[in-house]
Amino acid sequence: MTSDALLLDLGNSRLKWALLREGALEAGSAIPHGDEGLGDLGPLYAAAAGLRRAFLSSTAGSLSAPLRLAIREQLGIDLLQCRSPKQALGIRSAYDAPETLGTDRFLAMAGARARCPGQPLLIADAGTAMTIDLVDEDGQHIGGLIVPGPVLMREALHRGTAGVRTGAQARLHEWARNTDDAVWSGACLAGVALIERAVHHAQIGIGAEVALLCSGGSMPAMLDEIRVAHRWAPNLVLEGLAVWAATTPG
Repeated sequence: MTSDALLLDLGNSRLKWALLREGALEAGSAIPHGDEGLGDLGPLYAAAAGLRRAFLSSTAGSLSAPLRLAIREQLGIDLLQCRSPKQALGIRSAYDAPETLGTDRFLAMAGARARCPGQPLLIADAGTAMTIDLVDEDGQHIGGLIVPGPVLMREALHRGTAGVRTGAQARLHEWARNTDDAVWSGACLAGVALIERAVHHAQIGIGAEVALLCSGGSMPAMLDEIRVAHRWAPNLVLEGLAVWAATTPG
């Protein structure tokens, strides 16, 4: 059995990919996508040539089928798409309907547990949405939170108000002096406050310190403002896919 595989994390705005070779994760890249399609997959095809297995996590349902077709046509591989189970990869879901838990969240928890076995974990992922999930030292998922990520918060203000129009070059300040910066700062600091509150209440509930792992495309804007101990772990979903691939015969 070979563990080598192509790993694909298809999110709402980016396709992240990596390679698993001889048990080690080799970073790929993040390819932006939109409603018009998947973007340039040429570098992915070149890097994955010769591999016979591919594993997918997708939160962008409309693009899953085109991606599956593209991988089959270009690489001759049938993608295996992850579905969230009740229990697997060292994680037991808290959801009554476990299949409704986003696969990205389940795999991020599995990746975090592989990094930090036997530790209580809080996983904060800030992308289009920001999710926070708590896992105890035995791998039991306690539950989670979902809110808009900073970019989506900003876009909601654009859509819902007549007087707030901002650009993409805003900067984060404690007290902003223009509307662009005020909107972006408020959105980012709201996320920071939720993360810090989650850490506080997680440690009360667990009765021990929790390891906070931070991930997601919008998280770098927030990291310097988080005033509790944390680790930057940008590829948790891919790391969870690597755990899945390593335990799947092929």
